[in-house]
Amino acid sequence: TKITDLRVFDLRFPTSQSLDGSDAMNPDPDYSAAYVILDTDDEALKGHGLTFTIGRGNDICCQAILAMRHLVVGSSMDDFLAAPGKFWRYLTGDSQLRWIGPDKGAMHLATGAVVNAFWDLAAKQAGKPVWRLVADMSPEEIADIVDYRYLTDALTRDEAVEILRKAESGKAERIASLEATGYPCYTTSAGWLGYGDDKLRRLCQEAIDEGFNHIKMKVGRDLEDDIRRLTIAREVIGPDRYLMIDANQVWEVDQAIEWVNKLAFSKPFFIEEPTSPDVAGHRK
Repeated sequence: TKITDLRVFDLRFPTSQSLDGSDAMNPDPDYSAAYVILDTDDEALKGHGLTFTIGRGNDICCQAILAMRHLVVGSSMDDFLAAPGKFWRYLTGDSQLRWIGPDKGAMHLATGAVVNAFWDLAAKQAGKPVWRLVADMSPEEIADIVDYRYLTDALTRDEAVEILRKAESGKAERIASLEATGYPCYTTSAGWLGYGDDKLRRLCQEAIDEGFNHIKMKVGRDLEDDIRRLTIAREVIGPDRYLMIDANQVWEVDQAIEWVNKLAFSKPFFIEEPTSPDVAGHRK
């Protein structure tokens, strides 16, 4: 199967009107997607992928995707499946485009959308969902998904294969469990920062009714507001379900420590993005 065309669509939704998706760092997002369709020489077979933005700048991601068109059109699914890690390096290794990438910013988002479309296409070609396509791979095939550039001081391909071989025991049982019960997930549907108390209470209850045992709340705009909202959430979901909090990098390191200590009463299971990527700060 060969790729004959790459198309991209700029999709945006006015979520800022209802404050869906609002958080301490991004108070008025319009959830958006740069949406990719890969056409192939088989009219019935197309790959779909997307990258996520929150409004302005979605057009930049779309243009970044189109800038990769010369790398994608004419490529073969056999080449992708033979070594997805090498294919990733091929996509990110363009000698000019990598100047504005390759593993950060709009080019990285664009690459993710394109690679997602390739995985979607591979799964459709195999007649199974992506997770099962990967689960059915051998340790060597899974190891070849990774581009090991800049990783080999910590992990080589041979070491990855050995880890995966050791994990083969019980694999069939784990697959059967996923097929029977699915994979645990959480919801943030109740926890957007712009929601009022009544809506927060109602959506927490709806999440429980839908079977969720893990609920994530946005925090970080106002401490007293956070205390009130987490109190409401904990009252609704009870003491035994998991409550997580996410500050979207709004705090400084010491501020994060002080703030979260005052939210400890809610027993957060984890604190997501208390500050910007900062190894020393997170350790502190």
